[in-house]
Amino acid sequence: MRSFSKNEQRILFFTNAGHFFAHTFILIFPSLVAPLSAELSLPFEEVLKISFLMFLFYGLGSLPSGFLSDIISPRLSLTVYYLGIGISGIFVYLSGSRAQLLISLTALGIFLSIYHPVAMGLISKTIKNRGLALGINGAFGSIGIASAPFLAGLITYLFGWRYVYLLLSVVSVLFGLFINIINFEIKYIKKDNNFSDLEEKKYTKLGYFLILCISFLLAGFVYRGQTLILPTYFEQRAPVLYNLVKSISFIKLEGTKTLSATILTSLVYVVSIAGQIVGGKIADKYDLRYSYFLFFACALPFLFMMYFFRNIPLLIVSMFFIMLTIGMQPIENSIIAKFTPSKWRNTGYAIKFTLGFGVSSFVIYPVGFFQTHYSLAAVFLLFSLVTAVLVLNCFILILATRGITLKN
Repeated sequence: MRSFSKNEQRILFFTNAGHFFAHTFILIFPSLVAPLSAELSLPFEEVLKISFLMFLFYGLGSLPSGFLSDIISPRLSLTVYYLGIGISGIFVYLSGSRAQLLISLTALGIFLSIYHPVAMGLISKTIKNRGLALGINGAFGSIGIASAPFLAGLITYLFGWRYVYLLLSVVSVLFGLFINIINFEIKYIKKDNNFSDLEEKKYTKLGYFLILCISFLLAGFVYRGQTLILPTYFEQRAPVLYNLVKSISFIKLEGTKTLSATILTSLVYVVSIAGQIVGGKIADKYDLRYSYFLFFACALPFLFMMYFFRNIPLLIVSMFFIMLTIGMQPIENSIIAKFTPSKWRNTGYAIKFTLGFGVSSFVIYPVGFFQTHYSLAAVFLLFSLVTAVLVLNCFILILATRGITLKN
């Protein structure tokens, strides 16, 4: 952390912790689909629908959250975020019916939507080494992504699924109190060289951002879709760990298959931590557009292979896909910082997360359709097609901005 001042380190402490909570909370539910399906006596696709509003408002709520956070204090926004997700998570723990669970998860999604536009805007406007800071922040999000399946599987195995939400909620409430005790100043960078080498009219710059918005939507569709199905997909197609555990006589088998699949999912997501750090360093060194294009272009063949492979080969190609598609996030967030004026930076990030997390939550329906009429594996063919269109759109962005250097 020598690259950051003490004040920047404190800002990163609370934004990094918030990123961990955001991705952990939102990814608990996909890891619980199998046990909830059994408890509620509902098919896979019906259990997924319980979480639809949570995922929808997780994204759609970003727009009003981003707009408000451009006006009010980031500290206040983060306080509401921490306390809101903590209290909502406690209500999930207390839910006694499908309706109560749906309402509590929806409230959780609304409060989770506060995080990304507030934190991304705060980091991009207050920390000088923007790419590295976004990469480190992204790594904490990746730790949350990697931890969620493991925590959900382990705590469910030991105590039951409700206690996953209870534990995280209590810690989150403590952070909501703690952020008002630790002192840090919000000092905006005086010269944020936004559009420094973009001489075109503002309408042209808006056109660049609109091309980027298509990428947000397509990438979000694939990201949300694979996070929803990966634990269940590993449970079906990568039972390697379960078969090993099954041979140990003193381990209880009830719930072991789900635990094994969530452990494998966590192991796959762990590589995204390194991907974020590398992506952050690349964002500070190379042209952002070419880096953005190459990350998705390299990820496409690994995604396609996920349809064909099983067991260890499936885990390997999944790791490469996750590392590339999550590792590109510091690059993408840096491009947004270049394409949006400082005073509306949070709103710019809000648009990204509205599209990438909100609108893309409708992926639940094609996933359910493919799983019912074809197979869960067939969903990866759909994701491959969407990613191919995404790569093409990244290339269009390069063509549209040719002659311009786009670096942090």
